[in-house]
Amino acid sequence: MARRKKEMRDEAWEEKDQEFHEELEDGGLEEESRQTDAEDIEEDMLELEEIEAKLESGEAFFTTSDDRSLLPKARIVYSCPRCRRIFFNNRWVKDNITDLFTVRTELAYCDRCTGKAVDNFVGSIEIYDKQLKERKTEFIRLAHDVEAELENRPPFEKILNIVEKNDILFIFTNTTRLAMEIGRRIRSEFHGGIQYEWFDRNQYLRVKWYDEVHNKEYFKERIRALKERRFGLFAFEDEE
Repeated sequence: MARRKKEMRDEAWEEKDQEFHEELEDGGLEEESRQTDAEDIEEDMLELEEIEAKLESGEAFFTTSDDRSLLPKARIVYSCPRCRRIFFNNRWVKDNITDLFTVRTELAYCDRCTGKAVDNFVGSIEIYDKQLKERKTEFIRLAHDVEAELENRPPFEKILNIVEKNDILFIFTNTTRLAMEIGRRIRSEFHGGIQYEWFDRNQYLRVKWYDEVHNKEYFKERIRALKERRFGLFAFEDEE
């Protein structure tokens, strides 16, 4: 175990240096001190020791690689798709878990990566409504109500942006759960037709709601024009 921890420290230093230079090139961060990096790595090692202790005591919230049993849906580990850090013990830390243990992960951008690009979202709701001008305020209010009422919501599980383009209302979220719940509430209160599109092993979700199902053709050219401008696409779609 001591050898493994040394290897992880070395790997952490290499990754930290690479992240540091990438952030400097992007202009996203000011230069950080070497001591701060060391403190971060030591904190990661302490986190790993804590995880190991929980495994030995049976208190861990995930299973070991020798136990492939499914975890309860509420027991998940959130991972940032940009920097690959995970949310553990109420903060974002270096991922020392998913390579060693079998865990159920879902995506969410961490605080450091949120807003780095316009396509940094995990869930989206597209509202196709011919009465959008009259009902836009209602849709926005409903979305924020769902966000506030979401059970056991971590601080990063939130609406990232709401914008209207080409008579279509887009709501972007940082988790698939929030996107799903907003879609369900819209369907419940406004009826109409709803469609769920899952991507990349169910890690991203696009919800499409139509005031009337036969109105799909009416919005077809509008959404095509937006996609051609790469608006509303997930980060991995934009790379295709």
